[in-house]
Amino acid sequence: MTGVLVPVNPSRTLSDTITYAAREAAATDGELHLVRTVPGHYVTEAPPADVLAQLEESAEVANGEIDDLVVHTAALGADVYVSGPREHAGLIIEYAEDHDVDRVIVDPSYSLDATAPELYSIERVFRGLPIAYEHALVESSSRVPTRGEFIRGGVIGVIAFLFYIALGGPTYPFALATGVVTALIAAILLRNVSFESTPAIGSALRIAARSAVFVPFLLWEITKANVQFAYVVLHPSLPIDPYLDEVEMAVGSGLSVTAVANAITLTPGTLTVDADGHHLLVHSLNGAAREDLLDGLHEGAVRNLFYGSDAVELSGPGERGDYQPIAGPAAVTDGGESIDGSEFPHDGESIEDDLDSDADTEVPE
Repeated sequence: MTGVLVPVNPSRTLSDTITYAAREAAATDGELHLVRTVPGHYVTEAPPADVLAQLEESAEVANGEIDDLVVHTAALGADVYVSGPREHAGLIIEYAEDHDVDRVIVDPSYSLDATAPELYSIERVFRGLPIAYEHALVESSSRVPTRGEFIRGGVIGVIAFLFYIALGGPTYPFALATGVVTALIAAILLRNVSFESTPAIGSALRIAARSAVFVPFLLWEITKANVQFAYVVLHPSLPIDPYLDEVEMAVGSGLSVTAVANAITLTPGTLTVDADGHHLLVHSLNGAAREDLLDGLHEGAVRNLFYGSDAVELSGPGERGDYQPIAGPAAVTDGGESIDGSEFPHDGESIEDDLDSDADTEVPE
């Protein structure tokens, strides 16, 4: 059975694109597949309600155009972490292969996240990937900002203005007017740059409320770690036992990954060295610091901040086996066992492998 696949994301030309794709599918007696990528990793068991509502609305548009057209909708990636546009594209390719879809029609205004398509074009995303696609033959609408752009621009404008006030504390009218103009410029220029997705007001307010618990908790952990760090440094024998681990964090967005990486770095004794998606390369000063890391001390706090108290029930990376020793007493040897004789719990590739492969690459003069 031939079919037409349309990646769905809110845009000014989405409805026209679905209408065009529905006609194309009906002309070949095929089915229409509407899919949307929704990154999530240990976050939710089902796609967010707004994503499902968008897919349902899109299906209604297609059915309204062709009454007897078979329309399938699917949310992709709710159970995995999607760290970049090419991984979004990979989910679309996998769906197309699984459902024998031989044609992909892309909305001219389609973007994989809140980034403007002009900044990261679909051509760049699909370049070199085993997928053939075509743009829908629809007219682009006038460049009127979407509701999402207004929200993102408003958030950036407010933050920029508050930052301006915090820096200088101006009180006279000209300075305040200058701050407003500066905030408006920042909002216009950065509305399609600074976000993976459009902020939801309710979710943002819940995160802000939970930060009242997160910040004191983090400060307390930093204080405790400073005491432990001072003990190690001042002890005559310097009981330093460094470790380097690749840890898979159970978070589902770039912002939450950034938060957990910074929480690790701000806590003395641990340092985030590198990040690849939700995999962090973390250096621990000693066994106690590493134990806190693998018990999910930082990860649990960030999960509570972003997803609520129910999300804290998830076990830490150590218990889940979501880590790989790179260096230190628990590092993996060539024989597949750790130096201390224990078996390695994780099957994923390590960042060390990437470093080795990079080292073997010749650099042209």
